[in-house]
Amino acid sequence: MFENKRPDFRKFATYFSWYFAALILYLLVDIGVHRQAFTLHFDPLRWLGVFIVVIPLIFVQSASEEILFRGYVYRMFRSSKGGTFWSVFISSLTFALVHGLNPEMLSNGIWGPLYYLIGAFFLGVVAYRTNGLAATFGIHFATNIFNFTIWGYGTSTADHMGLQSIVYRHTLDMPFAFCGIFAIVISYGVFQFFKHTRSRS
Repeated sequence: MFENKRPDFRKFATYFSWYFAALILYLLVDIGVHRQAFTLHFDPLRWLGVFIVVIPLIFVQSASEEILFRGYVYRMFRSSKGGTFWSVFISSLTFALVHGLNPEMLSNGIWGPLYYLIGAFFLGVVAYRTNGLAATFGIHFATNIFNFTIWGYGTSTADHMGLQSIVYRHTLDMPFAFCGIFAIVISYGVFQFFKHTRSRS
């Protein structure tokens, strides 16, 4: 969250809100397209109890991964003159190998590792474009809150741990999820393009 050795809470909040809204939109589209795949099983008191317990854990876990992958690993390759692209790619590949090769994701074939690779590459680009970790921490925190408290699915590790979500998807449609993250990445790319074009004019 630090840029110029000072925490940028505004950037963290902006990217958290933007990405969380994008995930909610993705969920609504998924429900609209695959209504029969979802079940509402919302127990407010149980959900709130789990939410209060897991939020600090998710906060620490998200921050730790951003510091490790978009912080140390990325900067390590940048300092070795690896260049921006290769620094982002290698740190993203490392992240994807750690997350995408777990049994939960491998059960979805190639889509699991690809999902994590494009997601990690997206976070690397955001870290580069924003020159810090506040934005990527906001995105990562929003993603994990969504996955642990808003929706669950059949092969989810979080679901098997007994964590309470609002909606439950019986089977995860990984190609559809991949298209969702890809649409978000493209949207961010278009936003950066027009932002860069406007700043030059």
